[in-house]
Amino acid sequence: MEKSNRKWGKATRLQFIEFRLYWEGKINRGDLVDQFEISVPQASLDIASYLEAAPGNVEYDKQRKAYFATENFEPVLSVPNARDYLSQLEMQRAEDGSPVSHRSFVGIPPSFDIAQTPERVVNATVFRSILKAIREKQDLHIEYLSSRAIWRWISPHAVASDGFRWHIRAYCHDRNKFIDFVFGRILHMGSMRESQVDPTTDVQWHTMVELKIAPHPRLNEVQKKGIELDYAMSDGTATLVLREALAPYMKKRLGLISDITGTDALQATQHVCLISERRL
Repeated sequence: MEKSNRKWGKATRLQFIEFRLYWEGKINRGDLVDQFEISVPQASLDIASYLEAAPGNVEYDKQRKAYFATENFEPVLSVPNARDYLSQLEMQRAEDGSPVSHRSFVGIPPSFDIAQTPERVVNATVFRSILKAIREKQDLHIEYLSSRAIWRWISPHAVASDGFRWHIRAYCHDRNKFIDFVFGRILHMGSMRESQVDPTTDVQWHTMVELKIAPHPRLNEVQKKGIELDYAMSDGTATLVLREALAPYMKKRLGLISDITGTDALQATQHVCLISERRL
């Protein structure tokens, strides 16, 4: 087990080296020492390992005491993805004001900010109890506020985000079906008991669906081209694959509608439309 952990640690450090070289153009031993709290000799070994894995990618500048990416640099450990870099910025943003280190790979970030959404409450004590119930396959008795406050038994088996808030995926014993429960609406936590619910029977959670979107037909050709570029569409469409249980949230988030003949007011803000939806 210890051997496996060391291999994983080295692999991550090599990915870090390539990340810095690709996005920032340089790296030195101090970057590795600061990021992973390793010794200088270990940092030297890691850089040597990368040089061996990617000959021709790096050259050393004695005056600046750093390794620089060559003009012919080609990643060998992963395919560069802007989303990966942006997620590192989000990680760095999350670290502001947090006592937990998120260890972003970005060393020299551009000036950036992220528009804040209203905070959706996730009580740490409630969340811990939910995680325990999922881990130990337990039912939970909770007081939940919907149209009114009511005590009900739930069998949680997953947590999910709709892009703005996290919620619990659970079987509701009052309604006899799997539904979503918002963390912030749990008023009180009650007792626990061994669960008899099989999470694999949550068909919507375990079924994937394919949503195919396209530019709204009311747009002119220039506007359609802009939407195609923005959503990385191919042949005028883009395909999203996600859990059926999360599909309604995605459609709401993107403002997707099946009826492309909707009202003028709706069309004024509708840039994409849903052209097909199917289970996989």
